[in-house]
Amino acid sequence: MKQDPLSENKQVSSISRRNFVNRSIAGGLASTLTSFTGMRGLAAAAEKKSALLPFAGKNILVPFSWSFRNIGDIGITPGILHLIDTYLPGAHVTILGNSSVEKYEEYLSSRFPDVDLVKAPYKGKHSAEHLKKYRRAFDEADLVMYNSGTTLSYGRWERNWHRTMPLALPLFLARDAGKPYGIYCQSFEQFAPPSDALFRPLLNDAKFLFTRDTNSLAYLKSLGIDAPNMEFGPDATFGFDLDDRAGGDAIMKKFQLEDRKFITMTIRSPKQGFVSEERGTDHASKMRQLIIEYIEKTGERVLVCAEVKQDIEETKSLIYDPLPEKIKKNVAFKDTFWSPDEAFSVFKRAKCVVSMEMHSVILALAAGSPSIHPPFVEAGRKAQMVRDIGLGEWLFDIDKNSSADMGKALLGIHQDLPGALKKVEKAMAFVKQHQKKTMGIVGQTLQG
Repeated sequence: MKQDPLSENKQVSSISRRNFVNRSIAGGLASTLTSFTGMRGLAAAAEKKSALLPFAGKNILVPFSWSFRNIGDIGITPGILHLIDTYLPGAHVTILGNSSVEKYEEYLSSRFPDVDLVKAPYKGKHSAEHLKKYRRAFDEADLVMYNSGTTLSYGRWERNWHRTMPLALPLFLARDAGKPYGIYCQSFEQFAPPSDALFRPLLNDAKFLFTRDTNSLAYLKSLGIDAPNMEFGPDATFGFDLDDRAGGDAIMKKFQLEDRKFITMTIRSPKQGFVSEERGTDHASKMRQLIIEYIEKTGERVLVCAEVKQDIEETKSLIYDPLPEKIKKNVAFKDTFWSPDEAFSVFKRAKCVVSMEMHSVILALAAGSPSIHPPFVEAGRKAQMVRDIGLGEWLFDIDKNSSADMGKALLGIHQDLPGALKKVEKAMAFVKQHQKKTMGIVGQTLQG
């Protein structure tokens, strides 16, 4: 029987309305379920992000970035930033600039774009904007973590109150404000009166107090200082890992250096004000003799380079110029300053880095290369860190040891490079173990 078109339309209309209602209900339920699932998904994503960045929302204020005329002073800041990135993911860092702030800002911005840098307001004149930025960084800081160096001392080399106290001021201010603060791997030389009356309570109230050499640790204990979490911790520069391969390649090519077939030589000259001209001349004589003996016995090349900008000319006059012409054929002199990134790249490919300066030694070891360190006693307690990490056989005293003493160690590295590299690897494993431990304590402090 033929169906009434109108009736058919009514039926279709009825079915359509029913489907519409059903679909609407289903759609609403689906939407609700989808929304619920989305919320769960967002929550799961947030939970995952929280697990990956457990320190998100935490702020660390790091005094200080140091001089920009010394690859060691420059390298300390990237070192501590790498450690924070590795062990405190998500934490936001503000660096207090002690000097050369504009240069540091340019240097750090391309390497650590999420890091802020503000001028320290403790000396000189500052604009209202700089003071505002500093105050905000200090107020928002969950932790004030003092960087590596030898700046929290008074009386070891000089008694300049106006130099020492501004460098310690961030810690005093944190203490007064009730903020957690700690010292990440400093050397401590001396607290002559009246500084001892101020520094004893300051250090005792620190949440952690790491010394980069065990001599400093023993010295603090001799003063009766007994802060929580007070122990050895490697200099922050051991965390440096910026390898400027292109810059390193250019230097290698310019000076005709081949991987693991050259050594580098760095002195610490009297121009820095720690030793007399006479002693500096004697030190240079030993280092030149070491170069001569090494070249005569191996036929390899030597790159003479400075760690400190002001030592470039001194290095030329004390080391390079007096060398015999036949020896100079195998010696390259770097007459320009370089970045720690370039130095790291070159040190990484050296057979050995011989340096009177501590931070070239640290950069070399961090890059995986052997290093011989012959400082003078006025350089301070920090030399002990070479022995502390298990490489005491490569630590010398430039005044007490002869070039033959150092030459024997250098030739030993040349004759058994694989063995020397294993020693470096073992030392750096020890360093990394202590980096993990100390940064773990920093993390606990940061989380409260």
